[in-house]
Amino acid sequence: MACSWPAKIGLNPQRFRRRRYWMNKVTISTAVKIQITCMPPTYNLFRSVNPYFCRMFPQAPLLTLRGHQGAVYDLAWDASDHSWISAGGDGVVARWSLGNTDGNALFQHASPFFAVTVWDDLVLGGNHTGEIFVKTPDKHSVYTPHKAPIFALFVDGQNRLWSGDGAGVVGMWSRDVHSLRLEQQWNTSLGKIRHFSSHPHGLLVTGGSGQWCLLDEAGTLHPGVQAHARSCYWALHLEAKNVVLSGGQDGQLHVQRDDESLLTLDVHQSAVYRGLIHGSTLWTCGRDKDVKAWSLDSLDALNKLKLPHTRSVNAMTLGGPDGTHLATGSDDRSIKVWAL
Repeated sequence: MACSWPAKIGLNPQRFRRRRYWMNKVTISTAVKIQITCMPPTYNLFRSVNPYFCRMFPQAPLLTLRGHQGAVYDLAWDASDHSWISAGGDGVVARWSLGNTDGNALFQHASPFFAVTVWDDLVLGGNHTGEIFVKTPDKHSVYTPHKAPIFALFVDGQNRLWSGDGAGVVGMWSRDVHSLRLEQQWNTSLGKIRHFSSHPHGLLVTGGSGQWCLLDEAGTLHPGVQAHARSCYWALHLEAKNVVLSGGQDGQLHVQRDDESLLTLDVHQSAVYRGLIHGSTLWTCGRDKDVKAWSLDSLDALNKLKLPHTRSVNAMTLGGPDGTHLATGSDDRSIKVWAL
């Protein structure tokens, strides 16, 4: 008899721990009489956490950064300047030097900034009017490649910039010192472009349709994977298991390998806005105000930060010394920095 993970084995549950079935097909011999009950795909893996184990996780933030007069929608780490960069609904992109609670405005605009990234010595912000603001060491520049709000900016391993807007348009950029050049654009059916991330065969792109798709190195946009009923806010390739993890507006974590949907878990009470991988841990945050840690070995819930924010957590990034700090940004207008 074959059964998809997870399975509850009635005969000897200790022999069949969940982590054995993590993202694998399970074949059980029928030579002995055992009862197998397949759990529904949204089986909740939350369980109580050993308090001694919790000591590995931060119990309070190192710093709380305040200054934005609107929601914090995106965060990035500038390694060259040892600072956090934030994009706000107040139309401000700000720089926060490591260990300092005072921020400096890099850009100001009448419309909100939804995306921010760092490209070598450049800081870039994407706003509601489809403009990309660029801060160089000695000047500011503004580019207007999109006709819809820019929700995603990303620099890949080949040092190319990617931009995505609310009309489903994806742009690829190169640079000449401090000047940007739009090399190519793709019109997709993904809806609002929400997130980019690297994949061994190209780029993962997620959208408001609930799908993610692969844009390969040849520039071919592959058919989308319907991972979520509504918006797919992020997708990440997990090399160790050759799967794609994604989070959506449905509050679920979806696991996909090639053309096969392996697993769907309820991980937040509502939209899962961000996910990132730190070592063997997956961090997620969402509209339910929570920031949670998950084991990438078993997908067990490890912990969640204690009262990280009072409203929706929209943004999350790694940075600080050796990438050991986690920054979170929220609708409550604050940024909090946690030591991992």
